[in-house]
Amino acid sequence: MNDLPLPSTTTGPTRPLRLHADRVCVQGWVRRPLALDRTQLAQLDPPLQADFVVVCTFDGAHGDPRRVRGVPLRALVMAADPAFEQRTDFKRAALVVHSTDGYRALFSWGEVFNSVVGDGVIVGWDCAEAPLPEASGSFVLVSVYDRVTGPRFVQRLASVEVLKLW
Repeated sequence: MNDLPLPSTTTGPTRPLRLHADRVCVQGWVRRPLALDRTQLAQLDPPLQADFVVVCTFDGAHGDPRRVRGVPLRALVMAADPAFEQRTDFKRAALVVHSTDGYRALFSWGEVFNSVVGDGVIVGWDCAEAPLPEASGSFVLVSVYDRVTGPRFVQRLASVEVLKLW
């Protein structure tokens, strides 16, 4: 387990993120922090399957399409119950996705909850009914509707942090 400091954009006292290789955590600006394994993830929402190709900004596609099975990111966030106090607090929220090796990806609340992009942001745990490749870790996050999928493809997924930006 690793401890990473929260970014200074959060409000309130700084607490370390708890990262686990065998669970996905949802923490930050939530009322009910979560640490879920594969079985618990599968119970959140009917699992989705999506074909996914890693496409990098500078050198294009890497490999053949992979079939990833998982749940929508928004299902995890809603299960953690964002700690919004005012009706419009969602406008101040962002989601930072962390891997166990320090890689991060950023999503706005609006794109995950109010756009077609959010329909394809998936926390996955297997590939074509088999475990993920060892190099990917236990969990991945994919954003299948991004034009360039590589920058927000998070292998070794550990945590989703809900941030209050202001």
